[in-house]
Amino acid sequence: MSTLYRSKYSIVAVVAALLVTLAACAVPVAPSASSGSSAAANASTGQKIKITFWAHDFKDRVPLDKKYIDEFMKANPNVEVDYQVIPGEDYDAKLRTALAAGTGPDVFAQWNGDVGTFYAEKTIVPVNAEAMGYGSQKEVTDQYIAPENILQGATFDGQLYGIPNEVSIYACYANNDMFKAAGLDTDKDFPKTWEDMLDVAQKLTIRDASGKMTQQGFDFDWGGAAWMFLEYGAMVRQLGGDELKPATPENEKVMQYWVDWTNKYNLGGSAYWTSQDADFVAKKVAIKCGLGSWARPEIVAAGIPYTVKPVPVWADAKSQNHFDIYAYFHMVNAHSAPEVQEAAWKLIWALDTHPAEYLKAAGLLQPQKVLVDSPEYKDTPDIDVFLNEMTTSQYSPRIPTFNEVADILMKARDRAVVEKVPVQEVLQDAQTQIDKVMAETN
Repeated sequence: MSTLYRSKYSIVAVVAALLVTLAACAVPVAPSASSGSSAAANASTGQKIKITFWAHDFKDRVPLDKKYIDEFMKANPNVEVDYQVIPGEDYDAKLRTALAAGTGPDVFAQWNGDVGTFYAEKTIVPVNAEAMGYGSQKEVTDQYIAPENILQGATFDGQLYGIPNEVSIYACYANNDMFKAAGLDTDKDFPKTWEDMLDVAQKLTIRDASGKMTQQGFDFDWGGAAWMFLEYGAMVRQLGGDELKPATPENEKVMQYWVDWTNKYNLGGSAYWTSQDADFVAKKVAIKCGLGSWARPEIVAAGIPYTVKPVPVWADAKSQNHFDIYAYFHMVNAHSAPEVQEAAWKLIWALDTHPAEYLKAAGLLQPQKVLVDSPEYKDTPDIDVFLNEMTTSQYSPRIPTFNEVADILMKARDRAVVEKVPVQEVLQDAQTQIDKVMAETN
């Protein structure tokens, strides 16, 4: 994710049933119109409104944040912003703990995997369009390309709860030299379907005399449970299935593909996984599909001639959901005072209305309509591949049990791949476990 895996740890349209389930939770109340008079009163009396703002430490973004925060405070002298940059390895746990306790920052950025939990715990509030200078939420969402997709990661029951300050999706980077050595052309022969990927990956795989793999054609990401939504779940939803209902033909088809990839064709698996970008940059793999637009600088620095292609879909796909969209959203704490909430949304929009500069300086995509006409967008190689994928792809399910379900799916995968337990059996067991944790949370 531009930072979810790449920076923080080196690193997703939700079905109607989920919306019904989450809508059953009480919706936090938006700041009232009277909060504007509170803020005005604070300004007239000279009383400062203090906003505490937490952000993870993506070094390329921090200088821009500071620049626009300083400009905001100069334009709003009654507002003081305490901007705290927290190391990635500490950020998630610290933020989750603070918000669950009813404390924490007034403004924070977090990825959509946690948004369902924050919504269910009533720790976030809907976007205050008026504070941002708009007459309605629709006027805000109209600023974005394909808002029904791009903003879905923070939308519940028709209400938007966050503004994206970075949106990412994975595409496939192909090593042109490796394709050429295998007698393949990256434009003509790159696989459009998962069925074709199997054939192409075998042609790109090189083994020594003992059968040991010395060059890998392609592999999935095996290192963390989130990939079971971002990649595995996306493949299930391509077929019209749902990873929250694993005991289904769609899940069985995808899980069997992953099992066969490892055990029948010996093309990869957890034993080969290092990190999502290191193996491609080290020229150990010909195709890597777990990389975002942010990967380009390192690949160029490594001297790798490359081509970017969309993630494959199944030949019989019901939707063109490539791998999942994921994003960091700026959100506002429901426990903050009304006048702080109002000022917080004003601050958020002051930060998130410079998409061209964030793209150029930090490689972060904020898919606003104004961006696509900018020289910065037009001068960014391959960015259209990523944005085009976003217009047809989905986020992972925004559920309070995101991490628990991801762990269940990963354990099911490992039982099938490593322990060689029949796919139907592991998926039925996973169904039982997912139903249990979902029921307990509801």
